[in-house]
Amino acid sequence: MPLLSSLRNTGLAGLGVAALAGQPAGAQAPAGSPPSPARLAQEQLLLRLPAGQPLDRYLEQLRSEFFNLDADSDGKLTPRDVELHALMETAQARSVAWMSVLRYDLDGDGFVTEDEVRRSAAYESRWSRAQSMIGKSPLGSGEEAVQRAVTTIMALDTNKDGKVSLAEAAKFNEASQRQASALNGFAAKTRLALALEAATSGELSRAGYEAAGETLFRAVDTDHDGNVSQQELMEFRRAPMPPSIDPEAAQRRQFEQAELARKRQIAIDAERAACGMPPVSEKAKVVLLGAYQTESLSSVTIGQQDTEVYAGRINVEPGKDPLYLVIASFSPTIWQFGGAVERIERVVVTSSSNGRSGSDPRQGPVAGVTGIARDRVSFLGRSNCMRYFDETPSSGSLLAVGAVKAAVGRAPDVVAAKYAVSAFDVPSGAIDVVGGRSGRGLVIRKSAGTLNIVGNAGDLTIESGPSRAGDDLRRFWPGGVIDIDPASVVASEPVVPYEVLPAQAGLVQLLANGKITQNGAGEFVVRSKIRFPAGLYGAHSVTFLVMKGAGYPDGNPGHSCVIVEETGERGTNCPSR
Repeated sequence: MPLLSSLRNTGLAGLGVAALAGQPAGAQAPAGSPPSPARLAQEQLLLRLPAGQPLDRYLEQLRSEFFNLDADSDGKLTPRDVELHALMETAQARSVAWMSVLRYDLDGDGFVTEDEVRRSAAYESRWSRAQSMIGKSPLGSGEEAVQRAVTTIMALDTNKDGKVSLAEAAKFNEASQRQASALNGFAAKTRLALALEAATSGELSRAGYEAAGETLFRAVDTDHDGNVSQQELMEFRRAPMPPSIDPEAAQRRQFEQAELARKRQIAIDAERAACGMPPVSEKAKVVLLGAYQTESLSSVTIGQQDTEVYAGRINVEPGKDPLYLVIASFSPTIWQFGGAVERIERVVVTSSSNGRSGSDPRQGPVAGVTGIARDRVSFLGRSNCMRYFDETPSSGSLLAVGAVKAAVGRAPDVVAAKYAVSAFDVPSGAIDVVGGRSGRGLVIRKSAGTLNIVGNAGDLTIESGPSRAGDDLRRFWPGGVIDIDPASVVASEPVVPYEVLPAQAGLVQLLANGKITQNGAGEFVVRSKIRFPAGLYGAHSVTFLVMKGAGYPDGNPGHSCVIVEETGERGTNCPSR
């Protein structure tokens, strides 16, 4: 009953069950009867539904939860997952017990004696003893702590040979660890999930799990606005249980949930198809590359003018084995292939950003390739199929490796990554950079006064006076702007030349053709109709002064401040007066 008590303490007891059974939240089990596994399973679903969460975010959370519960990653929950979780949790509890006891093993022989415990505990309690000596803690508290440690650890010496072995140490806190695992472990959560009505024949699909959650969500969302409010949660919790369950209503509920599961499965199948990769040949070497951005900008854009597109190179090294490349970047990028391109069996490209501020991550990535025939290039269908990574090993790289393995049935043979790259050499994974920090270092802009730098200033740029577009261009993109023929690009969307180059390259271009000027404060004065360069976000943002008669510029200013002389209008990104 501890879990039920905990739920009561948080005001959540009995909430999820009633929802999925067509009953209101306040329903309580008959006095003296324990809650059913199905009831507890449904309550677990409700624990993941905070106020203010829309349905799509809730389903995304359940999807992540399902992946954690699916111990063998076969796409369904079964008793095998419960067994595997239990096995791993037992091993983890055993290792925790060993570490808790064997930290007293001073001589490293694998056994702990009373003398070792006493010496170790005394060492660890030296601060408490010192505090008691100056009257800041109870007298004798250090000695009491030492004795408690001795009593606790030596109680594990079941054969009374005067020392605690590994086997005996494994019993440390066994009962509390077992209880914690039974209540909060993945084995317990998976067992509860299998008690949901959506589970059939001892199995529960991801679609069924999400359908159970969606049924609960819709029961709580009484105004059907697709968002659960705090008021709806409170009313759901307070509603009384009806005196009986209508068999027809129960049958109707099961049918509706089965229909939801069917629709969820269609969505899951579509997601898998969008994130799928072509098969890899037996002889091919699989190479996975990751980057946040490249060190160069592209002269052409993909899809729209307000997309900031980068350019990078892939140098294919000589060799006999075919190569299967998967490239994940954050920024939209055109990858230019050169060298032994005949080795390329397949290139799969994606970007986490699709070039649209605040856009739906389920839209396709923005990316392109030159030097490789169209029939050997693939783009993932959604920008959230696989996240970029810029370091290896890292959580991002491990997730990307898992995505590749799930898609093609093999883990990559080579994994390479860097925050900003000029080129990758494949299949070696060597990384080329033009130089500099590619905008990743700390920039301090200071117009007057004294600045003292203590320590290593190797990744620090100090600008005295206003920022200049040309200097920023060289600092952020040491590779400059790469001139690319639009007709040579195989891309996820149509490729056209920029009307105005992106970011600081566009500012340099506008300055050169006289469309804008820069005043002493570093602000850009607009005297004729222009288009904002794409990508003026974060550190790339600037201030534009649109003078009378110039007309408001086309495009997106990003995070830049825009002040219009004719109307006195100040953009939302301008500093307060």
